[in-house]
Amino acid sequence: MSNDLYPMNAAELMDRAVHVYKKSFGKQLAFSAIFGVITYVASVILSFVFLFVIGTFAGFAFFSAFSPIFGTSVVHTGGAILATMLLLLVVVTPFVFLWYAISSAGHCVISGPVFFGFKSRMPFKQLPRMVGRIFSALIAQAVASLPFIGVAVLFIASGIFEILIVRAPWFFALINFVFLVLLMIYLNAFSLSIAVAVFEKKTFFNTLIRSWELIRGEFWKIAGIRLVWLLSVMVIYTALYGVLALITILMSLIVTTLDMSAAGVAIVGITSLVAIFASIAITFIIMPLDGVFAATLYFNQRIKKEGLDIEARLGRLLP
Repeated sequence: MSNDLYPMNAAELMDRAVHVYKKSFGKQLAFSAIFGVITYVASVILSFVFLFVIGTFAGFAFFSAFSPIFGTSVVHTGGAILATMLLLLVVVTPFVFLWYAISSAGHCVISGPVFFGFKSRMPFKQLPRMVGRIFSALIAQAVASLPFIGVAVLFIASGIFEILIVRAPWFFALINFVFLVLLMIYLNAFSLSIAVAVFEKKTFFNTLIRSWELIRGEFWKIAGIRLVWLLSVMVIYTALYGVLALITILMSLIVTTLDMSAAGVAIVGITSLVAIFASIAITFIIMPLDGVFAATLYFNQRIKKEGLDIEARLGRLLP
């Protein structure tokens, strides 16, 4: 067991998250890859289903608008946009958030033992038992977010959406940005709910209440730490993709300039293929960072507020 358990400041917290990630890198990467393949297969199936639903909806709208049987148009632009947005919200959004939450939970499970100095383990046995709790935590977050969702729906239904996107797209973009920032700040209070569902086996609104208990008193500080961590991850992600894109472009330019033969074309094709696999690898490498940070933040808050480090040293905690 690790002997360096103590309440950490912002810099130490992020250093510990990086340390946990490095110590469990192999398992984190393996879980990302396996979960990513499963997700890809599921997304292909859901895409076909979603396209079928959208196609059916669009076909019915067109038929209703122009068929003499149905008379004049019953579908206007605002209504079509609202219906499509609601369909996206109802059908796609829950799957996206559930995927994100399960992925984050898996990386939390791997990170937990490493935080305390134990050997990490793959989460496949634990995850099936956690899915219900994770999904209930997401439902609770969705209910807590209803005021924001209601404002967004009213904004679209009012017609202001159409006016702004045509006449003042910059102002529309600004409103969206402010809305997302406010939503992220609000959801910061519940940012530990998935970790609570994983490590404390709580469900529904108990996860939100418990998350708030751990964050209360340091709300803005934790919001700032999470923002810095997110920006750091985005910078790393962008830098890696930028280097990869630059190498691909340079290889293509060199081959195009010096050799237009079949061999040169083959080199370009191989380079593009390698770039695709490299981009997938980068995604798998970056993916665990959110779950690792969530687990590290969760345990740090419990050490600060509840003396979890003392329990760990006394051997009463089994991560």
